[in-house]
Amino acid sequence: MTAKKFRFNIIDAIILLVLIAAIGVLAYIFVISDDSEVEGEPHTVEYTIIVTSVNGKFKDSITEGSRVSLESNRKLDLGKVVKYEYGGSVKTEFNKKPGEEAAEVYSVIEDELIDMVITFRADTKKTEWGYCIDDEAYINVNNSFEFVVGDFRCVGVCSGVNVLDE
Repeated sequence: MTAKKFRFNIIDAIILLVLIAAIGVLAYIFVISDDSEVEGEPHTVEYTIIVTSVNGKFKDSITEGSRVSLESNRKLDLGKVVKYEYGGSVKTEFNKKPGEEAAEVYSVIEDELIDMVITFRADTKKTEWGYCIDDEAYINVNNSFEFVVGDFRCVGVCSGVNVLDE
């Protein structure tokens, strides 16, 4: 038997260049282009909280600049109110007339019950679970929590988080 001698040709060169390019692209994607945020970095964040079906008598109890704290720990400062809006709550009923199919009817309850949209600004730190205030309060989208603004206590749901200093 005779052994064949290996010859390096143009096809071998193309295959080698493709492999080097693929390795370079993967290295760039996974190593060089990693622009993820570092945990523990401080950020200023605005949270938007929605509180529904509140007695209309409390509509003037929140003002811009008011301090926000947790109900369970009133010493923990969650930030200051930067924007506050309210409007009538929507009531859903079924309108069923004899001989007709029932239909949903929506009506706004003016001044009796209101929905509040409160935006507050806080200094936070980035963690693997989101943004945290003083290593104690995680306020993430769709998370419900009890908080206090002045004399007003309520339960709200976070509807949005906006990072201001990115």
